[in-house]
Amino acid sequence: MSLFKDDTGKTEKPTPTKLNEAGDKGTVPLSREFVTAGTLLVVTIALMTTGHWLTDALKQSLEFGLTVDPQMHPIMGMATPRDAGESSLVSAQQQLLLSYGNIVWPFLWIIGIALVATILTGYGQIGFKIRKEALKIRIEKLNPVNNLNRLFSFSSVFKTIISALKLAVLGGVLYIVLQGRMPIFAQMYENESFAESLTIMIETAFLILMWIAVIVLLISLADVAWQRFDHTKKLMMSKHEVDDERKRTEGDPAVKARLRSAAIQIMRQRMMESIPKADVIITNPTHYSVALRYDRSKDPAPRVVAKGLDDLALKIRELAKDNDVPLMEDPPLARALYRAVKVDQEIPEKFYKAVAAVLSHVFRLKEQVA
Repeated sequence: MSLFKDDTGKTEKPTPTKLNEAGDKGTVPLSREFVTAGTLLVVTIALMTTGHWLTDALKQSLEFGLTVDPQMHPIMGMATPRDAGESSLVSAQQQLLLSYGNIVWPFLWIIGIALVATILTGYGQIGFKIRKEALKIRIEKLNPVNNLNRLFSFSSVFKTIISALKLAVLGGVLYIVLQGRMPIFAQMYENESFAESLTIMIETAFLILMWIAVIVLLISLADVAWQRFDHTKKLMMSKHEVDDERKRTEGDPAVKARLRSAAIQIMRQRMMESIPKADVIITNPTHYSVALRYDRSKDPAPRVVAKGLDDLALKIRELAKDNDVPLMEDPPLARALYRAVKVDQEIPEKFYKAVAAVLSHVFRLKEQVA
């Protein structure tokens, strides 16, 4: 039994056309769990490799703000309260802007990396394409009945399981990492500066983030597989729908057959009209007939104006006799021309010598009769 079979008669996998139409409406197999996990992992790696820029800026700002030193904070060493009062606001603003300036660029760098990672992990799953239909507001999404159905669907249950796993991972990683580093935390009071303690806390945070990112990324791969399976299952089609789509995209087979038959009839009619103007009919003599015309003033090479097999070949010969067009028996040449040259097409160069011999003989006969 097919994995995608359901009880509604939709047993066929969605066609490329159905998938494209769904994608244009914004229905795509996007795993947001993978986007979150991938972005978290990339940002964590960026922080661990280039994060010293940010940590150094934070250390400097904290040391500057927590250090009581008149030389570092000139406002504290002023002689009179009045002088201090007049310049305290300006000095505080300058110091605040200086701290922001040290921190803002590292933060913007990390935010930029997070943005790029989000775009790559998102569009990497579904491909980059502007979906105008997805931007439209759909009233049916506001229907509480539909929302209740989605709330109690198996997809919601699966998402709940994924969320529970992530919560368990978070709790487990926090417990294991913090328990392992507890002796280091217990000795932090012996550190000579706050910067040393801050370094320990940042390293611990990076370690926690890395473990969480890697494990959550592995869990999100299950969500990627589920999203693709669920997306395919929702777009399943019945055999009737597949047939209707084929007719819509490729045309009704019955109509195509009638058009093809009409085209053949038109082509035959044109061939029959061209036979009286032909210079020679090369025959098999029973199975093949090929009509050639050569106007030296117009055609660079002889041209096939009609050809036929069996019954059609017989009709070509009969029509040629009625219009006094010469018939020349050359079975190999007739078969070769029939297979290699289309109607209203000049003969290839490889046939020049054989056809020239036939036409020369025909033209000599015409001159003798004349």
